[in-house]
Amino acid sequence: MDVSVCIVNWNTREMLRRCLRSLRDHTRGLEFEVIVVDNASSDGSVAMMETEFPEVIVVASAANLGFAKGCNRAAAEARGSFVLYLNPDTELVSNAIHGMWRFLLAHSHVGAVGCKLLNSDGSIQLTCASSFPSTRNELTSLLFLDRLFPRSRLCSSRELNHWDHLDSQEVECLSGACMLMSRDLSRRLGGFDEQLFIYGEDLDLCCRISRQGLSLYYLATEAIYHHEGAASRKKGRSFAPLFQRAANYYFLRKHFGRAAAVGYRVAVTLGAGARVVLAGLLSPLWLLGHVSSRERFAAFLLKHVDVLLWSVGLRSVPSR
Repeated sequence: MDVSVCIVNWNTREMLRRCLRSLRDHTRGLEFEVIVVDNASSDGSVAMMETEFPEVIVVASAANLGFAKGCNRAAAEARGSFVLYLNPDTELVSNAIHGMWRFLLAHSHVGAVGCKLLNSDGSIQLTCASSFPSTRNELTSLLFLDRLFPRSRLCSSRELNHWDHLDSQEVECLSGACMLMSRDLSRRLGGFDEQLFIYGEDLDLCCRISRQGLSLYYLATEAIYHHEGAASRKKGRSFAPLFQRAANYYFLRKHFGRAAAVGYRVAVTLGAGARVVLAGLLSPLWLLGHVSSRERFAAFLLKHVDVLLWSVGLRSVPSR
């Protein structure tokens, strides 16, 4: 067995169906298996897989294990020499897995490889190849400096927006939405950190891979669609931004120490505070606009109020 595709699903039946169909239709030239851990979905995902994709190995959990623990559970079932961690809201349109697999076989110094992730409209999702979170890139993003100076490396966001992501290169971090690595390396590292329920688990794993003296490589010649946020959108407006920042704080404290983590949290306070103040100053313009504009403004303001409150310890992350 060449590749074990490991997928964690939670109530994304229709997206999962498209993902599994695309794996079946577009993956050629290698022997692969698909393992899906279903995190206690209530939308009929398990029944759909059993009926339409009998070849898929389904692990039905009685509880929502989260992404990291779910991936580890899937990887424990893997028989392939390589494991591909893949989100259920992805969709293949070419033989991308074969291209990534051949690249890893030919480059022993590379610990993991990812590919170009495309939004539903075909634009590139910059999170597919990024840097680790830091005080600097959190501030540049929240203060819009990455947009004011889009070509500047110094003012670039975590997603390296100064670079168009059109060429292949080594990077600090790959997206957990699509990451291929050897099964032996994954097991040697203990898989994903299960303290992270969702978000940040790819940062942590990439950091541990690089500390093994191995590279993380972004392969721009291969691409898949990533219809991002299919599960997290069900959780409400504050779920993703708060869990992401809490995960970043945990990651920095674990790998770079307390000072780096505190610096990050201060950056979030300053940046989110600036956004809340700016929103207040511009509120008359928004309130005079169309109903949809007012709704977007309210969502923007409330989201950053939540982030600000989290940064000063007055707001916890949402319930899982």
